[in-house]
Amino acid sequence: MKHIRSAFGVWRLAFGDREPVDMTLLRYSIARVAPSTIKFLGCICLTASLLVLSGCDRLPGKPKESDRWQPAEANKDFKSLFAMNCRACHGDEGVIGPSISVLDPFYATIVPGDVLKKVIAEGIPRTGMPGFARSSGGELTDEQVEILVNGIKARGNTQKEDNLPPYSAPLGNAGHGSEVFNQDCAGCHGQLGQGGKNGGSVVEPDYLRLVSDQYLRSVIVAGRPELGMPNSQKQPKGPPMSSEDISDVVAWLVSHRQPNEVAQATPSPIPNGTPQ
Repeated sequence: MKHIRSAFGVWRLAFGDREPVDMTLLRYSIARVAPSTIKFLGCICLTASLLVLSGCDRLPGKPKESDRWQPAEANKDFKSLFAMNCRACHGDEGVIGPSISVLDPFYATIVPGDVLKKVIAEGIPRTGMPGFARSSGGELTDEQVEILVNGIKARGNTQKEDNLPPYSAPLGNAGHGSEVFNQDCAGCHGQLGQGGKNGGSVVEPDYLRLVSDQYLRSVIVAGRPELGMPNSQKQPKGPPMSSEDISDVVAWLVSHRQPNEVAQATPSPIPNGTPQ
């Protein structure tokens, strides 16, 4: 308490009166203040400064830790990686993309994990699918590619369905494919595949130039449920399509490519000899 009284006395002498301060008396009073009192005042100032500085961590406008900048390779969140790299073409929940939905449970079930990994990492040459791995000129690390693969595969059906058609198979008989198309597909895409009331043309040269044989098969097998197209196992006017029927329809579609476009649309092989 004596430190407080001494300090208060000096303060009152200097500032408590409105009359001019007697500087000689003020210096005399300060000289009488014990060194311990000066130390006490210093501790108070230091403590006050520390309290102010510690409060800066809660100043308004300071970004959250999650909002701070991080290098691209630090992103380990599937939803964020998918939104940044895949959503524009493949869409997601509530968003329809121009390409097949890889988050569709049926597609996620049938696509092999090693195929999916190779496609994400290396892309599909001569199509609109680029490679996202750094080894292919992209920006994703191997770990981030794995996160995308695991996240997509996790969307697959938990219960295995019997007699699912294989993801990939050789081209079939184009003549029989025309018959299957007229039975299962013409209702939406027209008898000649040039478009109908509920579906666009699937024989348009520009479309066939952009997609691979495997993409055509993937769309037939898994459908485009976000656009109202059923998968191969839920045909509204007939039994489920067999793997052979699917291969035949793909062969019929491929037959509409111009001769000089066939090589451009043929993708490079991927694991187990299956193309994307």
